[in-house]
Amino acid sequence: MKVCHTLICCFFLSLQDGNTVLIDHSKISVFSGTKGGDVMVDCGLFSSGTTKIFCKGECEPENILINTTDGTAQRDRYSIRHEERSDGRVSLYVTITELTKSDSKLYWCGAGRTQSSVSYEKVEVIVRDALLTGNHEDKLLKMRTGEDVTVQCFFTSFGISKFFCKDSCQEKVLVGTDGYRAQRDRYSIRYLTGTRGGSFLFVTITNLTKSDSGQYWCALDSSSLRDFELIVTDASVPSTTTTTDQSDTTTEGVLLYVGLTLVVVFILSSLAVLIICIKRNPTLCGLRTRGNSDATNMEITPYENCPPVSTHEDSTYQSLSPASMDQDQTYSTLTHTNNTYETL
Repeated sequence: MKVCHTLICCFFLSLQDGNTVLIDHSKISVFSGTKGGDVMVDCGLFSSGTTKIFCKGECEPENILINTTDGTAQRDRYSIRHEERSDGRVSLYVTITELTKSDSKLYWCGAGRTQSSVSYEKVEVIVRDALLTGNHEDKLLKMRTGEDVTVQCFFTSFGISKFFCKDSCQEKVLVGTDGYRAQRDRYSIRYLTGTRGGSFLFVTITNLTKSDSGQYWCALDSSSLRDFELIVTDASVPSTTTTTDQSDTTTEGVLLYVGLTLVVVFILSSLAVLIICIKRNPTLCGLRTRGNSDATNMEITPYENCPPVSTHEDSTYQSLSPASMDQDQTYSTLTHTNNTYETL
């Protein structure tokens, strides 16, 4: 019983790592991984691993992701390596990291002695939003409107009838089939078996709306069920907000730049006018005071043409003869060094 429990635990761990090979009815190996995680693809056995190649779709030049003769190689999110076996053949492995929904597609792996002798194997990668194993995992999925959601449901048994239901499989079957694939409107279902046992049901809803919120069920026959809850909210628009913020910041920057430019121009213009005025009026030639009984007001009056001040020590006087003097008048002579006065 303990051995059985250990094997089941190991199998669940291999599911989480994405290493379990799923087989499509067309015999193509399928590998699944969770969005944001990694997936390792086992490309199979090749007679030689001298030249290794990994392509998105057919290996046309524009589809080649890795083409190398080294033992290991990496390009962006893709890496490739090979392991030599005792029988001379090589196993080729490819790892894709940071999975996105756009990674869900067909790939081609190839190996050979030379570029022209490479043999190819087709593989498929499915990127899921959640894996349900019935082992107490989180069953709540939060998505945005317009997105697609893909859930992988694991069953330890095989079944004939497969259903994808909302609320209850007795009331609302979204899509069902006895085959491997089915689609109805925005709902699809796909059935795969595992090389290590068990079976898998992939259910997908495209172009989600808020009305898609609710309880869903994966059903295999009538006895095996897996459920999950889906909550769909409006798509956020951070890019618009970011653009608006950037626009506002840019506008503020332009206004600040224009304002500073105007201030600088005003200052330079003022300086230019001041310089011109100084050149035309090099000195302040005089002070004129005007007073009254209450206060004294001072005026500074510039003169453009100021006569030079005399530097002679002698004073010049007007002389009047005694004969011409009026006896009734009084005359006085005022003298001051370096100035000229009239004598009356």
